[in-house]
Amino acid sequence: MKLKKFTIRNFKGVKELSIDVENISIIIGPNNCSKSTILQALNQFGSKDQKLDAHLYHKHDTSQPVCFHATFTDLTEEEIEMHGIRNSLHSDSGNFIVRAIYKVGENVERASKTSGSQTHDLDQDGWEGKLGGGKNGSHFLNVFPEIIYIPAVKDASDELKDKSAHMKTLFTLYKNVVTGLPEYQEAYEKTQLLQNKINEHEDEKIKYFEEEVKEFLNEVTSTDVKFKVNVSPLDEIVSTSLVTNFNYNGLDTTLSHQGNGVQRTFILSVFKGFRKYKRRFETENVENKRPLIIALEEPELYLHPHLARVFKDTLYSLADDGFFQVIATSHSPNFVDLSKPNRTLAKVYLNEENQVCLNQVNSDVYGLPSHEKERLQALLRFNPYVNEVFFADRVILVEGDTEVIAFKVIGEKLVNSGLLNKDDYYKTSVVNCNGKGTMYLLLNILNNFGIRYTVIHDYDITQLDKKGNRRSSSSLKTTLTLNHKLEKLAFARGNKKFVLRHTFEAEMPAEYEKGSSKSFSAYEFLCTKELHELPIGLLDIVKAAYGVAPIEPNHRNEILVTHYDWSEMQQALEEWKEPREEDFLIKLWEEEQGVTAI
Repeated sequence: MKLKKFTIRNFKGVKELSIDVENISIIIGPNNCSKSTILQALNQFGSKDQKLDAHLYHKHDTSQPVCFHATFTDLTEEEIEMHGIRNSLHSDSGNFIVRAIYKVGENVERASKTSGSQTHDLDQDGWEGKLGGGKNGSHFLNVFPEIIYIPAVKDASDELKDKSAHMKTLFTLYKNVVTGLPEYQEAYEKTQLLQNKINEHEDEKIKYFEEEVKEFLNEVTSTDVKFKVNVSPLDEIVSTSLVTNFNYNGLDTTLSHQGNGVQRTFILSVFKGFRKYKRRFETENVENKRPLIIALEEPELYLHPHLARVFKDTLYSLADDGFFQVIATSHSPNFVDLSKPNRTLAKVYLNEENQVCLNQVNSDVYGLPSHEKERLQALLRFNPYVNEVFFADRVILVEGDTEVIAFKVIGEKLVNSGLLNKDDYYKTSVVNCNGKGTMYLLLNILNNFGIRYTVIHDYDITQLDKKGNRRSSSSLKTTLTLNHKLEKLAFARGNKKFVLRHTFEAEMPAEYEKGSSKSFSAYEFLCTKELHELPIGLLDIVKAAYGVAPIEPNHRNEILVTHYDWSEMQQALEEWKEPREEDFLIKLWEEEQGVTAI
């Protein structure tokens, strides 16, 4: 069973929100935009609480109920036959679609949808599933995936208390070890002899106490009373002595002495080990076969960057193996990975009405062709800085590291001169796309993800190639096509596009020396210049990208191509055919206009 979609209504900061869930789902967004509320809602949905406190209702408005909906797919035949599911499935799809409605002051109403559309609605039609019986569909909770919610701050010692399920399991395992030892059998026999000797006592004080108790008790019942000592050394040895020891550099310490990062990682390790043990050795219990969903706040928190990367890879691999699903909030670009299937990224934000909204992209990257998707996934995987585009308020996309340095250095000069607000500068990410080929692919994601951006690229219309030979018309037509795609993609959602005439170096004055390192040469040159000394063409583009240009350059292709008039270029323009938009422009946002996200 796999959670595929989850909807929240009227809960805490969320009025209405739906999120598609994969094996691993990362939720990003600024602070105080209800990222954690999504995890808490899922945890609440899987709880046995019959009622909710009034303060949990959106804006404390209890006139509307709190509602949670979930769609589960990929049920196995064994799961379908479970009590709580078999009479509750959607007849057409075979999916398990359930909801819980909390009206203030009333017990929760749980139901499953057995017919009609698969939407997460609040109507009565189709919601006739029995959920296996139980009061208010409580049997549903026995098959609902177990939710493990790990907030940003949690004391790991809570998971190691004597009464926790994990410690009870460890007690049982150690009991099995102890009872198999011949030394224990000998000790057990002697303990029984000791117990018999103790209970055969003739102690005057104890007998007096028993008689006094019996005398008063006989006024109500004729039952005799006698105190006995039951010596249970095994239980006492295991329950009072079992601790988690951490050995670091030869020094044994307890869990409470570990840092928060180790403690949070340890919690997850305990849950993983506990569930895998149950599935392997206790298969007869239905509850041990329930899926596990980890709802984890900021997994990178308290971890050294290197360990954070290791933890990310481990977490992703566990989810990819299908052992459990992970839903995590994060502020780290390094924790985003769309390079494999069954992964999704959701960005939570507040709209103009201050309502919580969500944009989402998964590893399918909006249906890009396979070869383009693989190229983009390779970029995202091996250049994690590209993931900053998902976190920034404003993005400037460039082709290489030299442009990244140039735009940052000039941006700092704009701040120092008072032309650019410091906050706007810091909220802008300048991202290296490693060329126009992957830049064009990234724009489709940004368009559908709703991120504002400016794209700057080399125009690459030159008479000679890198070897000094004249370029053919076919080569120029390929460049025209890519330039056309970049412009159409950028303008499709009102974003900006500017171009460098040929390359970054071509914008520089005659005294500029490229040097062995283009990036460092650009840094050295630009740092020594005042704003008025910078190349006017480059300065205008940087100002426009940061949104502080009085008049922005007009770099539309229809204008730029008129500047090139050699024979091969004229032939290329005559032969060039505009590609069909549907072959490269993915407009999912148009399909969603006017549609409620449910």
